[in-house]
This record gives sequence, C-alpha cells and structure tokens, in this order.
Amino acid sequence: MQKMQLSNYIQFHVGNQSYLFHGLTGNILALDETAADFVAFVQKHGESSGDSWIFDPEKYVSKMDTTEKYQKMLKEFMDLEILQYVEESEGRRFSLTPPSPALTENMPVKTLVIHLVNECNLRCTYCYAGDGEYGAPQKYLSKEVAEQAVHFLMENSGEETSVTLVLFGGEPFLNWDVLKHLVEYSTEQGKKWGKKVQYSLTTNGTLLSPARIKFLNQYSVGVSVSMDGTKEAHDKNRFFAGGQGSYDQVNKNVNRLIEGHQSAPVGTRVTVTKGFEKIEASLQHLLSKGFYEVGFAPVTEPDTNLMLNDRDLQELLRQFEEIADLYVENAIHNRYLGFSNMTNLLKELHMGTNKAYGCGAGLGFFAVSPDGGLYLCHRFNEDERFKLGDIYSGVHRQKQKEMLSELHVDRKESCKTCALKHICSGGCYYEAMERQGDYRKPNAHYCNWMHEWITIGLKTYVRILEHNPDFLDRIAGIDKERCVSN
Repeated sequence: MQKMQLSNYIQFHVGNQSYLFHGLTGNILALDETAADFVAFVQKHGESSGDSWIFDPEKYVSKMDTTEKYQKMLKEFMDLEILQYVEESEGRRFSLTPPSPALTENMPVKTLVIHLVNECNLRCTYCYAGDGEYGAPQKYLSKEVAEQAVHFLMENSGEETSVTLVLFGGEPFLNWDVLKHLVEYSTEQGKKWGKKVQYSLTTNGTLLSPARIKFLNQYSVGVSVSMDGTKEAHDKNRFFAGGQGSYDQVNKNVNRLIEGHQSAPVGTRVTVTKGFEKIEASLQHLLSKGFYEVGFAPVTEPDTNLMLNDRDLQELLRQFEEIADLYVENAIHNRYLGFSNMTNLLKELHMGTNKAYGCGAGLGFFAVSPDGGLYLCHRFNEDERFKLGDIYSGVHRQKQKEMLSELHVDRKESCKTCALKHICSGGCYYEAMERQGDYRKPNAHYCNWMHEWITIGLKTYVRILEHNPDFLDRIAGIDKERCVSN
C-alpha cells in the first residue's frame, strides 16, 4: 500500500487542550482524544521529514481501533488535506503553493521604494548600507528622476487603483526639496490617472522640523522612526558622525511628530543587537511616547560584536513570550498593545496566509536608486546583480521571471516539509545572502527560532480566540503601516 504523510504541521498545547496547526492550509484544529491518539501513533511509528511524518497506513489499521469515529477522523484529516498520500498532488485545492509567474509582462507595479539620497547624517554601528551610501556615495535623487519614477509607476500599475511610494534613504530628509516635490507631484498625477497614492517614510528622526511634520500630516504620510529604546540603548549604536548620541535630538523631534501628525500611523522600529535592553522596557518606553506600534528586528549585520548568537536569540524569544502574555491580557479587555511583531503574525494566522515568496520584492515591489535603476528591494540598492531594469526602459521582464523562479519556496528543499512554508517562505533574501552566502537559500539560521516564535503566536491566537474573537477580526482589518524598515 502507498505510504501516507501527516504533512507540514506543528502540534502545540494551550492548557490541557492539544492543537494542530497545518501550515499549508492555515487550519488550526483542536484535537479530540481520537485525533490526538492518531497523531501520537504516527509520530511513534512513522518517519519524520521536517514537520511531516510519513507512515504505513496498514500499520495504523492493524494496530488502532477502526470504528466509525476513527474513520470519520481520518476522512476529516484528508478532506482538510492534512493527511494525504505521499505522491498525491492532483485534486488538492487548499494546500498547494501558488506557482511562480509563467508570464511577467503584465504584472503590475504597486510599490516603489524611492532612495532619495545615498547618504546619512548618522553613523549607526549596524548599518547594512555603509552609512547610507550603498557603495555609491553622494548620489541624490533629482526632481527630474523623481517625476520619471512617478510616471513609471502610473504607467506600469495597470488596473491598480491604489499605489504606494516609500520615501527612503540613507536619510531621506537630506533631500527635502525633492522629497516635497515628489509627494506633491505624485499626488497631482494620481488624480489625473485615477489612482490613490499612499505614502510612507522611514527616517532616523534627527531632521524633523515643525514645517516638515505639517507637510507629512497634510499628505497622510505614514512614518517609521528608527529608535532603539531608552536613551542608553539608543545612543549605544545610533550616533552622529562626531560620535555624540542622537537620542536627545530624535526624542525632541518625535514629541513634535506625535503631537502634530494625526493623519496616518507613526510607528518605530528597534534594531536588536547583542547585549540588548529588556524588550518590555524598550516597548513601554516607546509606546509611552505615543507611537502606534513598535517592531523589533534582530540585526542583519554579521559582525559577531553585534549579531545575536543562539543564546541571545533564545533570550529574545523568552522575552517575546512575556510580551505575548501582556498582549493577550490587553486583547481580552479590548485594548491594543502596539507590539507589531505579534500583530502581524496574528493577522497572517487569522487570514490564512499562503505565500510562495518571503516578501513582495520583485513581484509588485521594487526599489528605485537615485539615478533611476530598479532593484529587487531597498536592501539591494546599487547592487548590479539585483538590478531589474530602470524607470526609463522599464522592468527587465525576463530577468524578473528568472529571479522569481529561483526565489520560489518550492526551490528551497528544506522548506518543502516545513509547517512555516506558507508563512515565512524561506525568509529574507538579503539575510540569506549575508548569512548563507546565497540569496536563494532559506534563512536556516532562523529556522528553529521561527518555529518557536510561530508556536508562541499560535498559543496567543488561541487564547484570544477563546476570550475575545472580535479582537482578531479587528486587527485583521487594520491596514499594515506601509513602512519599510531600515
């Protein structure tokens, strides 16, 4: 008899109740005694492959009760495509991964990350962009190139009625006149083309002024400010060229920003480095300033003095779990705790994400260099290996098609049997290149960590679902802040 597999799942417990999360379909099942017995049998007698277990169904039939309740349970597992024959693929409706695009010629461009300048006034220890220069110093976007980028977006967004411009750098406010012109011009062009243009901006916060804040508010620009927590934590890695810490300047400007900018979300992002401050202390400090959300991201820079080792990552996970308890406590009482790492995960679990790619890079999302080049994403700015055309001649569609084929999660062997296949889809391409030496590889350095983090998210989801399910509906309806992290 052909072998079967219990595929791509994570088993977890909330209290005394056992649950199964099937990553390919996004289903979360509360296991009754019959189902729990079956899962235990498969794990005892089967052969593991990633998060899947392959077993001989004849052994199950001969050793387990085959009464109606077992037959019903098996049918439900097969109907949900959690249980299937190993070679079976035809007829699967829910668990198949979307294929890579067969044609890319008419794929709409939805988001452009505009590099206004390859320069920064800070000298952060962990900057992946080499002080904002990306290996191409002193490049500033001109008004002419800015206008061409807008025309490119309008002409290549197809039937999309909403498009996004992300204002990025280096530090984008170093090119304020062009930033201002770009927003005004694209708003005008959006009206002519019948498209709503949405804006977000990532800044270090040092160059904000009342006039600039007023402008951001007028055009509903979502803002992400890079802050690393309290003054001591922030000034440890984020300082000016002269060596003085930037916290006092950023803090003063953030207070003005929060007070004067009410038309779009204002969030912040913390880069987590070795010796990081207690996460709850950073979170509460930043939320107390009025930020809508705070996100935490381990440093990308592979410097051993900065990057987190396995022990550091476990400590980060432990502290994230503590924040998850606070998140649940607030959610049960209809209060929103702006811990965006958890919010974004709960949204994906609630909506049943099925992604073939780690992100939208190269799909409808491109970065634009100051001279008009189109790149896979903002982290690959100025890297010719990842150039996919320019705003004058358009997207190099054949190269786009080839790159998307290479990056598809089904090309990543270790992802095939992973329960997180349709959530992380192998992770960030830039981090894979930095840590694995190949942008096409999965983020193997985070695989175990991600499993544990997703399990924390699953437990959080179930706890909220039991006590206040409407909360999950509400956060799933909240648009993500359209901010690109630096």
